[in-house]
Amino acid sequence: MASKDPAVERRRVRLALRTFRNEAGLNQPDVAQALSWSPSKVIRIEGGSVGVSVTDLRALLDLYGITESDVRQQLEEAARESRKPPWWSPYRDVVDPQFAVYLGFESVAAELYAYDPTFVPGLLQTEAYTRALLNSRHSAEKSDAIVALRTERQDRLLREASEPRLNFLVDEAALRRLIGGPAVMREQLRHLKSLAELSHVSLGVVPFAIGLHPVLRNGSIALTFKDDNNDVLFVEGPNGALTTRDDQDSVVGYLTKFDKSRTDALSGSAAVRFIDEVLAQYPHGPATASNALRDAPS
Repeated sequence: MASKDPAVERRRVRLALRTFRNEAGLNQPDVAQALSWSPSKVIRIEGGSVGVSVTDLRALLDLYGITESDVRQQLEEAARESRKPPWWSPYRDVVDPQFAVYLGFESVAAELYAYDPTFVPGLLQTEAYTRALLNSRHSAEKSDAIVALRTERQDRLLREASEPRLNFLVDEAALRRLIGGPAVMREQLRHLKSLAELSHVSLGVVPFAIGLHPVLRNGSIALTFKDDNNDVLFVEGPNGALTTRDDQDSVVGYLTKFDKSRTDALSGSAAVRFIDEVLAQYPHGPATASNALRDAPS
């Protein structure tokens, strides 16, 4: 039997506990006081930033009056699974704390929205394109680990699942910027065309012709959820990455900008035709070296 995703199981437990608490007519301070816990412990459990032990789970279920044995057994099993190492644990050396928080939510989101003003978004990159970005900045060993991590993310989101629904905006600058040489770019652009055919992928192209657009300066990834108001925004910048979950105004602001930019972007067959036009600028011939500009883990 396939192993369960700890992030999925943690989400299952915390949403159930929040539902049970509300049905019991209790707020988070009430729970903390009744169990002699700190309020922050209850907040962390319901927020998903920590897993809940089986002992603590039982205490919560007792407090909420949940006596059905099958419900308790299923949640206890989910709690045990939720505390196991995440799928990306073999790559801990190349996952910083902020990206780790993001990865904990990525596989359980309902929708993902990604845009990068400079490069092809990471989830859409071919291995050769990614390596061209990485090789001038990292050792071969570290580059291999980053590529392996990204490949597994792509397998999980692009090939194995119909959810989350993936919404991408690709800037014309990313399509035309020569990364890794003509052969690498030809492969990358053809890969984009094939991904655009997937039923759960929406691919838009933002041409230079639309000029300034809302997300031009805001390369980020947002995650939204069906049954949870705590959406996630992951932002990379010159001072490092930041995963935002406590500032919903920032998430809503980014999503609003994304939708406005998407309205002006090319989509569907028009986006594919545009990619074909750019493909024509990369004639067949030997690949040439390209200066890799940065490592973009998203």
